[in-house]
Amino acid sequence: MNNINGESEAILKYVGGPDNVNNLVHCVTRLRFDLKDDSKVDKDKLNSLPCVLSVVKSGGQEQVVIGTNVADYYDVIQKKLSDHKTANSKEEKTDKKAKLSITKTISGAFMPLLSVMAGAGMVKAVLTVLANLHWLSETSTAYLVLSAAGNSVFYFLPIFVGITLAKEFKADPFVGGALGAALLEPNFTQLVGKHGLSLFGMPLDAIDYSTTVFPIFVIIGVYILLDRLLKKIIPQQIQIFLNSMICLIILVPATVLIFGPFGDTVGKWISAIIMWLFGKSRLVAGLLLGMVYPFLTVLGLHWGLVPITLQNLKMYGGDVIGGVAVAAVWAQIGVSLGIFLYSLLKKKDAKLKGLSGSVTITGIFAGVTEPILYGLIMPSKRLMIITAIAGGIGGAINASLHVVVRAFQIDNIFSILMLMYKPIGFMILGSAISLITAAILTFFWGINPKDQQ
Repeated sequence: MNNINGESEAILKYVGGPDNVNNLVHCVTRLRFDLKDDSKVDKDKLNSLPCVLSVVKSGGQEQVVIGTNVADYYDVIQKKLSDHKTANSKEEKTDKKAKLSITKTISGAFMPLLSVMAGAGMVKAVLTVLANLHWLSETSTAYLVLSAAGNSVFYFLPIFVGITLAKEFKADPFVGGALGAALLEPNFTQLVGKHGLSLFGMPLDAIDYSTTVFPIFVIIGVYILLDRLLKKIIPQQIQIFLNSMICLIILVPATVLIFGPFGDTVGKWISAIIMWLFGKSRLVAGLLLGMVYPFLTVLGLHWGLVPITLQNLKMYGGDVIGGVAVAAVWAQIGVSLGIFLYSLLKKKDAKLKGLSGSVTITGIFAGVTEPILYGLIMPSKRLMIITAIAGGIGGAINASLHVVVRAFQIDNIFSILMLMYKPIGFMILGSAISLITAAILTFFWGINPKDQQ
């Protein structure tokens, strides 16, 4: 713990100190700093810290890659951050960056939900296995109760994303959640599927918004603009109730008439385009996505695929992007496995064996590959090439064999055991080829003596 305290203090110092930090969040492996002045960051000193795997500039954020124990560092740094920053200074800087970065907006909306979404996805997978084995009837009370647990997060995504997205823009998160909740309120949902509806003399298309994300992105975007306008013209003494009242009165009708159907249509178009591309040539689409997917993580662009994945799951019951991405994940694990075998059998390097062995285990059981990516792959051109080759081969195989994911999840050994993919046999084939290809190429060619240190 003393090391964590000392290293956390050093991290805070090298990003410019507490006064330079507007906001700090973390994902599975990274500390994500919103800073006032990026020029104050000392990347060389950050990279010299034993706990830091890499420092990445992405989405308007300075991202310090720690590993799976990132939460320990986050807790310490949060305690050390100064509380004297004014709300105005934080809001001004955050708003500026949010306008410039779609990726940061998407990641900010989904990062807080990642853990519970993955957990709920695993619950759905367990139920699928139990039902397929006829160990649990789909009409039983136990199945229905557990199904509620698995579906809860995804069914109410408009509420959760409304909260996190509004919070990302420093607006009232509960108004954001209320806007999402209005789309799922029973009085509205009973209108879904009915024809000839009208509202204020305008035709109303009542859509099922459960599990959707694109509509709430549009709605919250409009809410942010309206909220900022109202804060300028309404006296502060009555903003506490009048702002939210006006937003709800204006935006809920506008949402069901205009913004909701527009967002729903955009989501369907994007999913249709993805499916069209895969329909034209699954092999080429899978090859290209499998090659670049690991490096989308470096840039933070992989978050942009999350809304598309969720839309595909709703429309088609499976997602081709996830079917390709899993091969790229196992390609990265294959690289670390190849390094482990090299250090064990050929080089006899205890330090390299310990590093590669630990990140391989983390990748297999937790599905967290960023320590592999930043600690082993990115410093070496050879390993980057191997990762792209192995991921591309596996991605092409999985795409050609119509592999999809059944639910939102994190790719690891447990997602395979829970049959999160279909056809599961073809998924194992493509991913195994990715892993074996990466391991063999790494063992015989990937270790450049110049890069080993």
